[in-house]
Amino acid sequence: MNDENIPGAEDGDEDFGQEQEAASRQGAGDIGLFGVMKSARQTAAWLNSYDKQLEPLRRQLRVIESTRRSIVDAMGPANAAYQAALDAQRRYQAFAAPVLALQSDFSDIYDWHRQINDVVRSVSLPRKLLDQLAATAALFLPANLSGLDTNDLFAILEMGEDDGLSLAWAPRTEIVKALLPLGTRRERYALLIERREDVLDDVDASLQIVTHPELTGVVTMLSAATRTARAGFDEGAQALAGNVLETAMKRHGNAWIRRSFPQVTYTKNGHHGTIGSALDDADGWGDLTLLQFKHYLVLAGMRNTFGPGATQDTFNRHLGAHEASPDTYRPEFVLPAILLAHALLRALNQDLERPDEDDDA
Repeated sequence: MNDENIPGAEDGDEDFGQEQEAASRQGAGDIGLFGVMKSARQTAAWLNSYDKQLEPLRRQLRVIESTRRSIVDAMGPANAAYQAALDAQRRYQAFAAPVLALQSDFSDIYDWHRQINDVVRSVSLPRKLLDQLAATAALFLPANLSGLDTNDLFAILEMGEDDGLSLAWAPRTEIVKALLPLGTRRERYALLIERREDVLDDVDASLQIVTHPELTGVVTMLSAATRTARAGFDEGAQALAGNVLETAMKRHGNAWIRRSFPQVTYTKNGHHGTIGSALDDADGWGDLTLLQFKHYLVLAGMRNTFGPGATQDTFNRHLGAHEASPDTYRPEFVLPAILLAHALLRALNQDLERPDEDDDA
């Protein structure tokens, strides 16, 4: 998660035992997210301290092994010095092995990265937990949606499904909040057009964060779409944004959806089938995990985008590409198209592995 990194742990382990005991008494359905995060930070600090204490022991083992190998290289194995070094190594290992094994056991039990990941992935998202999601927005929501309450999040998801809007990462919170009380799609589209320059500014600023090498080309093209929109060439801006969305889906989007929602049975082919399978399986997003909510938020506006049909009242990339007409290219479709493409690129930027991560593996 690029913008949802867990805050760094603070030093100190005085209450570690009490925290772990309290956490173990909680039922799986009553997990307190704040308690989990606090326990994780303390666990991380404790493990870091423990690891530092063991480093001299590991370093000494490495020195002894290096010495033994040097003796073998210089004199061969059949000599007294080699045997002495080997005996010393065995005695030291006999002492060190139980300690290092203890560290391994602790790592298996308390590895906080694994603990957090397992807990978050296992906690489903019934609607009663949405308040916790809103309260921990920095971890599980795009930054522009931070501070919104439960009803706001409901409304944003409905706007995605009904209006073909994706409000993840852009526009700014102020504009998102202004959209919420509006009762019709026409009113919401009109507000976006009224705040057009601000929306485009927010998209351009957000695209600066999309730095993955495999996304560079489509970021360049979406930036061209925002410039085209500023110049007043709406049809060109909509076409560019639609093609960026198609390209990103074809190269990475379908695989990203399948990774994000591995529990889904995908029975239909094509972008629309994959998107529809993920959205339908979530059963009104009540069965999502906390980590999946952001991905669902991106997808919610994309069902209509790749939907079939001869006409549509929201942006439809297929119709724009294959049935170009004044009906499929409308001024109110420009910003929804740009916002959808932008949200997908932001999500992919977080999901795709980096070349340097492959090297470190």
